[in-house]
Amino acid sequence: MLGLAAVSNASPVRLAIMLGFVAAYNCALMFCIIDQNRFAKHGRKLARASLILDTVVITVAIAGPADPMAYLLYWFVLVGYGYASGRTSGLMLVTGGTLVANAIGTLYASSSNVSGFATLGMRSGVLILGALVALFISKTRSQDDLASERGSYLHAILTCGAHLTSFRSVHELTLYVLEAAINETNAGGGELLLMNDESGQLETEAFYAPESSDTPPSAALLRSYANWVASSGREFLVRSGGRSSEETELERDDRPAMSAPLLWQSSSSGGDNRVLGVLTVWGHPGEDFGEDALDMLRIFAVIAGAAIVNLRLYTNLQKQFLRTLQSLANGLEARDEYTRGHSERVMQVSCLIAQELQVPAESIDSLRNASLLHDIGKIGVPDAILRKAGKLTVEEWETMRRHPIVSEEICKPLGLSHDVLFLIKHHHERLDGKGYPGGIPAQEQPLLQRILVVSDSFDAMRSRRPYRERMPQEELIGELNRSAGRTLDPTVVDALRRLIDRGDMDSVYEEHDRMIDGTMASMKAKKLKAA
Repeated sequence: MLGLAAVSNASPVRLAIMLGFVAAYNCALMFCIIDQNRFAKHGRKLARASLILDTVVITVAIAGPADPMAYLLYWFVLVGYGYASGRTSGLMLVTGGTLVANAIGTLYASSSNVSGFATLGMRSGVLILGALVALFISKTRSQDDLASERGSYLHAILTCGAHLTSFRSVHELTLYVLEAAINETNAGGGELLLMNDESGQLETEAFYAPESSDTPPSAALLRSYANWVASSGREFLVRSGGRSSEETELERDDRPAMSAPLLWQSSSSGGDNRVLGVLTVWGHPGEDFGEDALDMLRIFAVIAGAAIVNLRLYTNLQKQFLRTLQSLANGLEARDEYTRGHSERVMQVSCLIAQELQVPAESIDSLRNASLLHDIGKIGVPDAILRKAGKLTVEEWETMRRHPIVSEEICKPLGLSHDVLFLIKHHHERLDGKGYPGGIPAQEQPLLQRILVVSDSFDAMRSRRPYRERMPQEELIGELNRSAGRTLDPTVVDALRRLIDRGDMDSVYEEHDRMIDGTMASMKAKKLKAA
C-alpha cells in the first residue's frame, strides 16, 4: 500500500479503490495467520492467492496512463517469493506470470503502439533483473536454511533419543517418535505400525494427524505403503503427483509420502535385519518434502526401532523380577497356613474397591503391583515375631514396623513407578496421621494408598489366625464403621461395604476358608487321637 501511494499518480478515487482492495485481502490473510489451525488449513492456498492478487493490483496500477513507475512493485512479488521459497521452478513460474501481467498492463496503457513495445522491453528487462536478485536471495537463504535445518535436525534427534529412555509404554514411545518425525519433516500426518510376532501382520501402534491438517490418505493406500516397506526392507519416497523414488506397484496420491522400516537384528536371525515395524508420513497436496526429509525419517526409524527393542527387553526383565518377588512373597506367606495368600487377597480386594470407585485402569495396575509386593519386606522379620500369638514387645514391634521400608528397598531396583513404591512403603498409614512409617497426615494420602490400607486391614479382620477365629460379619462391619473417618477412609469403607453386601467378597475368601477349615479339622483330629 505504501508502494502504491508513493509511485502512483492515479486520481485519489482510483488510488483509494486500489488501496481499499489491498487492505481488504490483507485483512483476510491476517485473519488466517493469527490462528494456527486456520493457517495450517488455508495458509498455503492463500499464499498463492496473495501472489495473484498482488500481481492483479499492480497490473491495474500500470494500466493507468499516469502510473509509469508502478511496474517496479512487481519486485515485491519476485523478491518476496524468492525470500520465502527455495524452489527455482516456482520462481520461474512467478517470473513468467509477472512478465505476462506486465505486458498486459503496459500494452493496454500504451494502446499497443510502437513506444509501448519499447517500454515493455525495458520493463521486462528490469523485471528479469528482479528475478535474478530473487534467485540469488533464494539460493543464499536456502543454504542458510539448510545449515539451520540440519542443526535443528541434530538437536531434534538428540532430544528425541534422550526422551525415549523415560518411556515405559511402547504406545507412548511410538506416539512421541511419530509426532517428532512429523514435526521435523513438516509432514501433514503419519502412522507407525509394528509387526505382530504371532500373526506376522503389521498392526497400527500410533496414528497422528492434526485436526487442522488435510484429510489423511486412505487406509488402503497407507497399508500398501507399509506392506511394501515390510516386504522389501527398504524406505521409499513418493513425491507430489505420484512420482516415486522406487519402481513400485503402489497406488498414487496427489500428496507426497515416505516410509522407512524399523529394523532390528536378533540372535536367532543369523545376523540378518528383521523388520520390526514401519514409519510412514505424508505431506500436503502439491508440496514435496525437503531434501533431507527422507534421511531424517530414516534416522527416526532407526532410533525408534532400537528404543522399542530395549523397552521390550526391559519390560520382560522387569516382569520376570516381579514374578520372582511375588513368588518369594507367596513363599513367605506359605510358611503359615493362616497368612497364606494374604497378598493375593489384598490385591483382589483392592482391585474390586478401585473398580467400585471407578479408578482409571492404569491406576488399578499400579495398585495391583503394590498389593502383591507390599509385605515382601517381612522376609527380614523372624518367624518368632511373625507367628507370635501374644502381644509383641517394644523391640519386636519396632522390627515389625520396619517391614514397609524394607519392602520399598527391595522393590526399588525393579524400576517401579514412584506411585507403586509409595503405596508399598505407606500401606500402614492411618487417616488420623498416627500410622507408620511416615505418619502422613490425611490430606497427603492419595486415594490408591487409602484403598490399600483398607484392603490390608480388612483382610487382617476377615482372615482366621492361630489365636482367633475370623470376625463374624456383623462384628466386622461394626469395626469398619468405627474405623471409618478415624483410621480408615470413609469413602473407601463405604465402597467395601457395598461389595460385602453384594457378596463379592465371598469368592475371594472361599479358598482361604476351605483351607483353614481343613487345618482346624486336622488339628482337632490329632488332639482326639492324642487324648
